[in-house]
Amino acid sequence: MKARTKRILIVAGAVIGALVVLRVTAAFLWPTINDVRTGATAEYPDLQPQRFSQPFDQVFAAALATAREMELEITAQSPEKGEIQAVATTRVFRFKDDVTITVGRDGQVNVHSRSRVGKGDLGANARRIREFQARLGTRLQKPV
Repeated sequence: MKARTKRILIVAGAVIGALVVLRVTAAFLWPTINDVRTGATAEYPDLQPQRFSQPFDQVFAAALATAREMELEITAQSPEKGEIQAVATTRVFRFKDDVTITVGRDGQVNVHSRSRVGKGDLGANARRIREFQARLGTRLQKPV
């Protein structure tokens, strides 16, 4: 066997081994889910809806501005329904995730982030929701 072929096999084995280790490690760090909703995902009990005391129009506008600030692609918005539909594109692999932000007339904000492909998201949807909530909270300053 040529030296070059041996090196290729060694590198390929190392890459495959690293991928297996990464997958096993990821399974311990993040649940194998790809659909996360505030107040409805048992694997992330800390992700609860936010509630704000500001008027509905102000909360909706702040949610929309926050989504844009996060560079989500807004695909639909309906102030009448209190709903914002968006798409998040992951940086490295350019996966598309669907995001729905719902603002209730009572000031409650729910977020749903769902990956289009795969069984697990390595925590990406939960991180996205946490980031959105932190930014929205800062923008509105006074969660109830």
